[in-house]
Amino acid sequence: MTCAWSLLRLLPLAALFVGLVACGDRSDAGSAATAPNPLATAQRQADEGRARRAAAAADGALAAETYAASRGSVAIQSALGPSDKDGYAELDWSQMVPPEDMKLLEDAPPVLHIGSRRSAQVGTLHTVGALEGRKVRLPGFVVPLESDGNGHMTEFFFVPFYGACIHVPPPPPNMLVHVRLAKPIDTPSLYDTFTLKGTLHTVVTQNAMASSAYAMDGATLETYRNDAAERLRNAFE
Repeated sequence: MTCAWSLLRLLPLAALFVGLVACGDRSDAGSAATAPNPLATAQRQADEGRARRAAAAADGALAAETYAASRGSVAIQSALGPSDKDGYAELDWSQMVPPEDMKLLEDAPPVLHIGSRRSAQVGTLHTVGALEGRKVRLPGFVVPLESDGNGHMTEFFFVPFYGACIHVPPPPPNMLVHVRLAKPIDTPSLYDTFTLKGTLHTVVTQNAMASSAYAMDGATLETYRNDAAERLRNAFE
């Protein structure tokens, strides 16, 4: 699976997140104050799905394995793309979301607001445990968070589509990676696509912008290369 296909497969998910939550505010301040927190609601619903899985496990190992297989909980090793020469395997953003959470996103009704307040983040903090400690490479975009005294970026959110956390609501926490770079770099453009390489960890980060369920320390950022598109362009030159 190539980076190009990963980004193409991601377009429907990006459209889904933007459609689920449109930026805005409600004119009725009282209603806004009493509205349920989407993140907390989704977390509770996904927890219920996990509780059902635990109940299946209690009925016996064979029943638990059958249930897990039906929910798509297969070994992540077989799902990841091929590794490069340095051992970094291709990872698709959708593989970072547990089946229960993906089902919630697919079934969630659109939430419409009127006004200018940015919408709340949706989704949960649940992660795919098999990804802990895996060396992966992931295509996406940068949302800068911190820089050093020389103005070089040291910390950022890595997101699956352009404008996430800034122009549109943040993706779910389990489709956000909080990154600390091995070496500071010049702050890149928000429009540019990059490949993030590093060891993925299931660590929660929360700040005023968004919450993330994954993290990378000592990561590297490389310019994204669409090899398939490059080969096609060269064929017509």
